[in-house]
Amino acid sequence: MTIHDQDLLLAYEAERKFAKQAVPTTYVFVGQGPTDKISHLENVVVARDLPDNIETHKYLVDFTSWYACVRNGIATGENVCLIQYDVSLAGDFASQSLAALERSPASVVGYSPVAMKDRNFIRDNMGYAPLRAACKAVYGLDIGPLLKTHMKLAEDKFWPATNNVAMQRKTLEDFVRWFTPLAMYMGNEKPVGHAFERAIKLFCVLTGRSNLYEPNVLSHFQMNSHETQDFEKDAGRLHKLLARNIREQD
Repeated sequence: MTIHDQDLLLAYEAERKFAKQAVPTTYVFVGQGPTDKISHLENVVVARDLPDNIETHKYLVDFTSWYACVRNGIATGENVCLIQYDVSLAGDFASQSLAALERSPASVVGYSPVAMKDRNFIRDNMGYAPLRAACKAVYGLDIGPLLKTHMKLAEDKFWPATNNVAMQRKTLEDFVRWFTPLAMYMGNEKPVGHAFERAIKLFCVLTGRSNLYEPNVLSHFQMNSHETQDFEKDAGRLHKLLARNIREQD
């Protein structure tokens, strides 16, 4: 879990947020916030303290923790779920995710499928234009025609929509290797986190990996903590729900 608030992390631990999952939980603490209350915990990794980190790029959001895990050899299992701090999970979240990866090991599992024809995928959003420009500059690839053709012809016409996903460790390593040059080209600007979300689907298209979807096991509160979108939420109320692992619609 990527997280940037040590008090919220402690609340998660006190409420035993992940107790029903029966799988190890590692927190990757990102950003420049205080860590004095959590640095002693064995299941906490402070990304900025690692030898290889990109914590100066805060708008890359969760990718900074993905990068930290891969580039510093942080131990995970063969399969790994990469989730944001602002989610609540059903009791069978881990078992359903693992079952999906057992059915299709090379796939990427998502939890919030949205149709690729939706305007937020490659049209009216912040992330598509910088991702397209980066792919042209870094890899000499125009992703516009590619994605439009894929949307028309592919059987799977959805994308995972957020960066809450599960995959094999090897797939994670491949993604980080591929996306890092694009991330560094785009730099530390507000749209790059949105580009990162869309890049997950693009990576699957380019590498022939399938996307699987488990839409009923994760609730994403979309807290907008980096203020890259035009809305605000009641953080105090929602943090209490998150700590108790109550799904927003429940």
